[in-house]
Amino acid sequence: MISTEDLTVAARTLSAAAPDLHRPGASLPELAARLGLPTEVHSDPAALVVPLSRPDADPLAQAVEFRRVADVLRAALGEAAFLGAHGHTRPPGRRADPRWGRPFLRWRHGATTLELRAGAAGPELVLEPSATWETWYQSAGTGFLGTREDSGLSVDEPRHEGPGDWDDLHLTLAAFLRTLPAETRALGISHSLPLYGRIAGAGAPMLFCVDSGTRLHLDYTAYLVADAARGEHAAALGWTSRESLPPDHLDGRPAGEAPWRVDAGGPGEVDPGALADLLVRTARAAGVARATDLILGGEAGYRHPYRFAFPSLSLPVG
Repeated sequence: MISTEDLTVAARTLSAAAPDLHRPGASLPELAARLGLPTEVHSDPAALVVPLSRPDADPLAQAVEFRRVADVLRAALGEAAFLGAHGHTRPPGRRADPRWGRPFLRWRHGATTLELRAGAAGPELVLEPSATWETWYQSAGTGFLGTREDSGLSVDEPRHEGPGDWDDLHLTLAAFLRTLPAETRALGISHSLPLYGRIAGAGAPMLFCVDSGTRLHLDYTAYLVADAARGEHAAALGWTSRESLPPDHLDGRPAGEAPWRVDAGGPGEVDPGALADLLVRTARAAGVARATDLILGGEAGYRHPYRFAFPSLSLPVG
């Protein structure tokens, strides 16, 4: 495990070198030698990779170590311009595809970016051209992305087709939820994603809220829904009354905010298929006619100091 002091020195060295790496004569191998740490130098696309540590392979240990490293880098470099998780698609280059999650933070220095990302065995620092990731994200990015509000930066959001039917929505939700609590824990952030549903005669009430911080919780409001999704029917669908949950499963939210909740677990504990089943069958029982009638609330995008987008969900935003 790299020490806080060594990590700080490496991060500042890479950050200071980043603005000059696009100029003629700049050399990634020379920079690697100056670091005095194990490194990998890649080409096509160019990248300098510094593996930082090898925690236990279980998702919680990986998330905790990623958060430790992220906090050291924030203290050394300030808040990252971008942070998020890569989702089920992968940016170009020699990247691992860790099952526990794909979190990242990116400090942009003009044409070059310093990224902290989840590697095959643990967190790693990567110096690469900014365009490598940015071009990929704008055409094929998934997962979620936060852009620091005061950074003056932006990237175009990728355009993905929305779910064609309930089966498509099920796959989309399962893929998104599987690693969400590991990624939010690793990044030290929380998400609160309201999902609204168009229901004939009732407008588009909020049905669900997906909350993810150190654990993942789903809330169900049962507001303005069909009788088949109320009361004892909500329990039969798979929801637990908030009143029957122990205090440590309420995650500090005010009692009564939503009458039904599911504690879906922490890093590595999520059953994504079961959660997607629960959301889909509840939405249908509530009176939502089509998968395209489920809407992500626009308020999900505002989590100071970042503005978030969720291209993995491919849902209309309202």
